[in-house]
Amino acid sequence: MGIEAHEGSSTGGGPGAPGRSADGERRRRQVMELRAAISLVGSAAADLGWGAGPDVRVLPDGRLWLDELEVAVSGAQVYQAARRLVAAQLRTVAEQAGVPVGEVAGPWLLSLHTNEAMLDLHLELPRDDAA
Repeated sequence: MGIEAHEGSSTGGGPGAPGRSADGERRRRQVMELRAAISLVGSAAADLGWGAGPDVRVLPDGRLWLDELEVAVSGAQVYQAARRLVAAQLRTVAEQAGVPVGEVAGPWLLSLHTNEAMLDLHLELPRDDAA
């Protein structure tokens, strides 16, 4: 999907050029291309009616209006609902496996933190110390 630079073409840098390594730039380009592909496929599918659902609009005061329920909710309410949904999923997986919730949540969190750290390394992103 990407456009490759060939010998003799100008890529804005060269041997000894300041900035990221060629490998780092290649990774960054791959991530950008992947995000563009996801956006294009998602938009095309939406144009064909896939994923159509109830409308959600942002009101001037920042709350979300849910057309299907005819109710306005705050970002905090959406966050709390998402937490309850994930909690229910954790509980169900733990019960199905017959293990404590920590044996499900711990590896999941470890995986998420590992993925974040790997992205930081590959993309040279600044760390968020709030986490």
